Amino acid sequence: MSNRFQNRLVGVVVIVALGVLFLPDLLNGKKQRQEEIFTEIPLKPVINETRLPNQAYDVVSTDLDKKMAKAEAAPTVEQKKEEVKVAKTRGTQSHVKPDKSPLSNSAWTLRLGSFNNAKNVIALVERLQKQGFNAYTLPSKPIDGKLTKVFVGPDVSKDKLLNLQSDIEKLTQLKGRIEPYNPIES
Repeated sequence: MSNRFQNRLVGVVVIVALGVLFLPDLLNGKKQRQEEIFTEIPLKPVINETRLPNQAYDVVSTDLDKKMAKAEAAPTVEQKKEEVKVAKTRGTQSHVKPDKSPLSNSAWTLRLGSFNNAKNVIALVERLQKQGFNAYTLPSKPIDGKLTKVFVGPDVSKDKLLNLQSDIEKLTQLKGRIEPYNPIES
């Protein structure tokens, strides 16, 4: 009896092993294979070089070259002494005061603040513009996470902005600060 039992046990193990090995392939059916298409890229394109014939070119000198060379030359010691003498005779000091730009105090803006949240900046500007205020931002397109300044103006009259400041404070709860308008910045 043990011999019969062993034969049956071996037969069952062989059938189970064959089932485990070959049954998944039979159930999956035909495998679909996707072939990748490769194209060959040339390493270096072939370029035909054309060369200009060797010709002699004449160099033409212009008066402009001479004027530029003179303008770039540094003033001599004698010229500096003459400038100092002229300045003393006129009764002015020899140092030059820096020129202020003509637009430095010609217009004013009301700076309401700097904000990080782009959605809040856009909503604030829209609310101000709906109420008739000339509102703008720097940079012109707010970016989330970067500071965006909100301004009202510009206006030539500083007093007019002072009057608008209280209306804007009631509307936005932001006091703001009046600053000179810099058109180059915007």
